[in-house]
Amino acid sequence: MSHLRAAAAALLSLGCVLGTAAPALAADPLPYGPKNTRPVRPGDVLTVDLRAGEVANGLTVRSKAFLSAGILRMDAPRLTATVAVKCDAQPGTYPVLLGDDGSLFTKVRVEKADAAALQKCRTKLKNLPPTSKEEHWDEGAPWPQTEWDVRAVPAGGRITASDSTASDGAVTLNSPAFTGKPVLRGGKNVLTATATIACDAKPGLYAVYRDDKNDPRPEARRAVWARYRVVSATGGCDTGRKPLARDSADAGAPTAAWAGGGAVALTAVAGAVVVLRRRVGAR
Repeated sequence: MSHLRAAAAALLSLGCVLGTAAPALAADPLPYGPKNTRPVRPGDVLTVDLRAGEVANGLTVRSKAFLSAGILRMDAPRLTATVAVKCDAQPGTYPVLLGDDGSLFTKVRVEKADAAALQKCRTKLKNLPPTSKEEHWDEGAPWPQTEWDVRAVPAGGRITASDSTASDGAVTLNSPAFTGKPVLRGGKNVLTATATIACDAKPGLYAVYRDDKNDPRPEARRAVWARYRVVSATGGCDTGRKPLARDSADAGAPTAAWAGGGAVALTAVAGAVVVLRRRVGAR
């Protein structure tokens, strides 16, 4: 019986690290194009999905019909953003704009909703979980590409950071799960620093901060420069070290999991989903 309990605990732990795959949601894709119009209802959750390289990471997706703007974030090889149709959106056709220049991406047509549907919409959006900010870049890309470029590293493992803006030897990296404070060193173009993760680091999301001798501003030291996710050690790690003084940073941040360095995030989105795809051949 103890073996069964141990096996069940192991499976539960694995599920916490890798996440739970969302069931397939039936939705017709909405092709890119100013002439395309997709009927939607108040409370619908829409996912914009573009191929990496077609547009830049971090672009906004906005419309007067949306509760708030979405942000395209890397989930290699795609860029994705999630938005929701607000409950008080009046019936009619609305443009969906991409980026700061307001390029027309597509259009949505908000259908009329009765009182019961609007009440359901308000309840749904009130309980809508926050959209994860974590990004997953290709494993071959230097880390970090952005402050939300989250890579997985096992307790006791190592992770290498790269930077092209610092001066050699001027920047020290600090993080609660690091065993030391690595210094960025290198030539004019690329500086690197390799950090070792403590064996007793708890699984979770951690922040990395920069201490730059050339930038004495206190706010600069408090700004998160990078993030990484610690996963359980696979063995061969000395757990006899003293416990860390602090637990993982950003503990309240949205959770997503990356396996190795090249897995995709497994995310579940509540509500109806409309997938907006921009195909190369659509132009």
